Amino acid sequence: MTEKRSETGDGPVFDYTSSAPWEQVIRAYGDVTDVDEAVREMVADGLSKDEAWEAIWDYEVRRFEHDPAFRTSVRDIYRTAGVDLLSVTPWTHDSSISERAGQRRDLARWQSRFDSADWLRKVTSPEQARRVAAEDDVGIVLNTQNVDGAIDGSLADIDVLYNEGVRLFQLTYNYQNRLATGCNDPAEGGLSKFGRAAVDRINELGGIVDISHCGKQTTLDTIEYSDKPVAVTHATCQAVAQHYRGKTDQELEALSDADGYIGIVTLPWFIAPGVDEPTLDIFLEHLAHAVSIVGADNVGLGTDFYPADSLFPPELLEYYKDHIVELGFDREKVEQRTIAAGIGEFETYGNWPVVRQRLEERFPEAAEGILGENFLDFWERSQGNATDGW
Repeated sequence: MTEKRSETGDGPVFDYTSSAPWEQVIRAYGDVTDVDEAVREMVADGLSKDEAWEAIWDYEVRRFEHDPAFRTSVRDIYRTAGVDLLSVTPWTHDSSISERAGQRRDLARWQSRFDSADWLRKVTSPEQARRVAAEDDVGIVLNTQNVDGAIDGSLADIDVLYNEGVRLFQLTYNYQNRLATGCNDPAEGGLSKFGRAAVDRINELGGIVDISHCGKQTTLDTIEYSDKPVAVTHATCQAVAQHYRGKTDQELEALSDADGYIGIVTLPWFIAPGVDEPTLDIFLEHLAHAVSIVGADNVGLGTDFYPADSLFPPELLEYYKDHIVELGFDREKVEQRTIAAGIGEFETYGNWPVVRQRLEERFPEAAEGILGENFLDFWERSQGNATDGW
């Protein structure tokens, strides 16, 4: 029987992952070749690749609902990884519906998982997160990666998302939207008036303002404007490797001055663009640089590993590349290396312990904080006098 973390003395481990591990879908079907065959059959029957994508995740959810043995096998994925708390993004690939509608549909999928497994729990506060980790359960912190797309111009929908359990609110994805400018948009604008109103409402509710995909001016504007500390949940350091998904030293210094938080990704085409066989060493260099500016108490992990998993179904690989280019990523950078081969020894989510091992070797005094305590401490101070805390 696995000991509870409260009994072993280990602290909570938090990771921003963007989705459930691919291994959940793979196990639902049998193996990756079965997934590929299922996609081929669906396409032959007239479905598009985005519809096939949605269908395979729907099938995983149904298996999770009705098959106790499958739920146990999924629990083993997280236990092997050693991750207690994950932040995931309800999203959709279905181009026939709006992003807002797609997010609601995927929120329902996640709620179905929560309802089906007592060990998988929706986490909406740092206090609850600590309890979940101590009880050896798995906590999910829901996020949105494009507030404008999720609310479609209605500030009231921020409340709707919050009431459904969303706690991390990323203002933009890569492109310009009504709130602000994204990190890979040619415009150099910052936070708009509507964006300020959105930040105000997120602060009032007690949500976390996330600026991971925001452009430089948006990042600086939001840090200065927000009444509460803000987060960069999953990004890189441009001083280590130049990529638009990174933050400059100026942005990191502003984040530090405002007592903010940054999580570092492991996606190889972000942290080591153009490098043929990057290893986790470059990931540690990004971490070390962030620590040198923001401080060891304000840095954590946001591997965002979901699309990099070597178990990614080959039948969907080219489709997914096209999809992320549509979302604002440069095709040239996407094509510089495969997006589904992991990085070094970190090839599947089950290999997550190697991330912990390398982290503990490089930062022995700061490892526990970086693994999870720093995020939870940030979450606590970012709540301030939120409305739901009155």
